[in-house]
Amino acid sequence: MNMHRIISGVLMLFILMTSYQSNAQSKVGIRAGVMSSKQEVQNGDITEDYESKLGADIAFVADFPIGIISISPEFHWLQKGGKIEDLSGTVGEVSRTFNYLEIPLLVKLNLGEPVGFFLLAGPSVGYLLNGTDKDMDGQTNDIDLDFYKRAEFGAHVGGGIKLGPINIDVRYIFGLTDIFDGSSDIQVTNSSLGAGVSFMF
Repeated sequence: MNMHRIISGVLMLFILMTSYQSNAQSKVGIRAGVMSSKQEVQNGDITEDYESKLGADIAFVADFPIGIISISPEFHWLQKGGKIEDLSGTVGEVSRTFNYLEIPLLVKLNLGEPVGFFLLAGPSVGYLLNGTDKDMDGQTNDIDLDFYKRAEFGAHVGGGIKLGPINIDVRYIFGLTDIFDGSSDIQVTNSSLGAGVSFMF
């Protein structure tokens, strides 16, 4: 499956859907948020959780209501990763950042308009752009992406409140697929807890 075709197809769908914003109830917007992310590494029978790290999350969002339900495609640039201890003991703690483009297709249950609550859930597809390691001295190195899969499939689950054109949400983002491509014995999965504010217009 060609990941570039998937991303291009979903982007085209997003553009086509937002072109129908002539419907007064349909909205588009911009979302800015922060994420606390970590990675779980499984090597045979041994499972290790990296410590959490903070990252940014910027997105274009859309909302297409159908009664109390709405379909909400989103287009994110976000940062995943985690903090690990250098086993060699030469650089101490290392903060590992992976930059992704991610497209979730969410279904929302809306409880109240224009002020109220909502629940959200839906699948997502991500594309790994690049990654860096940063040690305690501030030195950075590019991560060799030959050891990582570019595509990641996951899901977003959460909820929030509406205050007119402003939406505030909290969501859990979890990876459903192994992103490591260096060894069949090692599996790496992402998970994140994020919060963001959207302005809809």
